[in-house]
Amino acid sequence: MTQFTRYSLIGVLLVAICLGWYASSLSDDLDDAQKENKSLVDAVKDRDGTITALKDAASADRRATEEQLKIEQQKRAKADAENKKLRKALEKDSCSNQRLPDDVRRILRRETEAVASPAAHLRVPASGSAPAV
Repeated sequence: MTQFTRYSLIGVLLVAICLGWYASSLSDDLDDAQKENKSLVDAVKDRDGTITALKDAASADRRATEEQLKIEQQKRAKADAENKKLRKALEKDSCSNQRLPDDVRRILRRETEAVASPAAHLRVPASGSAPAV
């Protein structure tokens, strides 16, 4: 064996060793990248599930809101029809031009103030005697 072939073989062995080490390094990097990719895919799947759940909740809220709006519209239409009927009935009645008593107005306004009419203060005491006015 000549000197040249000996050094050539040593050079080829060194290159082969370096290429093997480089291939091993690339293989480790590929394994690490695959593990990271798998964890990212799992995170995306979790987020997809969350997004789907949020979309479902939003659509359920939308349906509930639409249903509530429909109920409110029906109630409003019913109240309008009742108001029309009441106005029509009161147009021909003379009491519609008279002022309501203060107590009635207070009740209709849902006020919690003291009663307005003095007759409402008359109460029979527990002893049974007539009240002093």
